[in-house]
Amino acid sequence: MQVTTEGIILQNIKYGDKKVILKVFTKHHGLVTFNAFASKSPNSKIKSASILPLQHVELNFILKPNREVQQLSEANLLYVYNDVSRNYNKLAVSQFLNEVFIKCIKEQSPNEELFDFMAASYKWFNESSEGFNNFHICTLFELSKYLGFEPHNSYSKENLYFDAREGKYTPLSISFPLGFDKTQSQHFLKIFDADLLSQPLTRAERNDLLECLLAYYKVHVAGFNELRSYAILKELFDQN
Repeated sequence: MQVTTEGIILQNIKYGDKKVILKVFTKHHGLVTFNAFASKSPNSKIKSASILPLQHVELNFILKPNREVQQLSEANLLYVYNDVSRNYNKLAVSQFLNEVFIKCIKEQSPNEELFDFMAASYKWFNESSEGFNNFHICTLFELSKYLGFEPHNSYSKENLYFDAREGKYTPLSISFPLGFDKTQSQHFLKIFDADLLSQPLTRAERNDLLECLLAYYKVHVAGFNELRSYAILKELFDQN
């Protein structure tokens, strides 16, 4: 069956001069693995620059349901992330989130709402000139909703500690990473603020929020181990 659909490139693995294996989150077919022949030639139907991680593309291929790896026929850019590619801060955030998406998106069934969220979020991120320091934190929080393990704000005088296993605040203190201490739990409350994206955070608050969110993901996503890009991101924001 001939298929045309939108896709977001998650992973690009070279295994020859022009051969690549692509992991692509498609709008209508979920996660699809492709074999592709890419080059820089102007006549190529799959240009190397079009299949870099997080590119938003239109894909053409013949879908063979019994094949684990599909053959990609054509890929065309739908949007150019021009500012992300030249802004070091944005590039570091993008690489971090790309690694998160690779670990979290495993479904072969479509999730159009998640796809639209990712595409719209990255377009906003690319076009924003300020107010994006908390973008990665907001994205992790919103992503948890689409993946089915959204944390809940049950904080009260009795429920002072966030339980990562239950996804809510409880009266009992549980050791990190299965639960957060009192300070971490209070910092974690900020993810529920509607204006978190533009809210100024101290370095300690931002670091705590990110550490806690990553711990929360490790509890709820199988195989969510250490992120190689996290150290770069943390160093970057520690300097700002």
